[in-house]
Amino acid sequence: MKEIRKPVQKRSMEKKNKIAEVGFELFCEKGYHGTNTIEIAKQANVSIGALYSYFKDKRDIYIAAFEQYINSFSHVLHERLEDSQQPFCLSTFIDRWVTIYIEVYASSNQALAQLRMVMMEDEKINHYFCDFEVEFVLEIVNILNRNNIFFEDLSEKVYASCILIDALCREKSSFPHDKLNYKVLETQIKKSIFYLLSA
Repeated sequence: MKEIRKPVQKRSMEKKNKIAEVGFELFCEKGYHGTNTIEIAKQANVSIGALYSYFKDKRDIYIAAFEQYINSFSHVLHERLEDSQQPFCLSTFIDRWVTIYIEVYASSNQALAQLRMVMMEDEKINHYFCDFEVEFVLEIVNILNRNNIFFEDLSEKVYASCILIDALCREKSSFPHDKLNYKVLETQIKKSIFYLLSA
């Protein structure tokens, strides 16, 4: 099996990032199964040989592409949450968390839906990004810890809160139910998160 290059020079890193970026765009546009490495190489303006010197296969490109994307998504959310006003107020933090997540999600909906779909089909991709979710949750736990919120099961409570916020975002962007009042739903979810993180 051919050895995969770990780029160290700026030009090589840029080339590898370009392949991942083009891959990301194509995966979001055509889906995982509708995209092939020849097309990625062509649009990234590299040879197929160069592509395979950086990535083992299409799955490897997919993981790198979505890792870049999820890292930027997480970084924006965590940075803005870390910037919360002092003294710390849990209800204000939750309002900010929900607002920022909805804003970031609005520009990421298609990509996140694509990732969820592939995670259900591919065990390796599923495990990889499940580990990412754990890191995402732990960073929020760390922010709460730095503001003197400690519970033995805080990671699970934050994860449950993430599930609620994610469901709220999907309700707003993808599955609006005419007979549900979105504002009331948002208020109920914030109350539920406050209860989770207070008890």
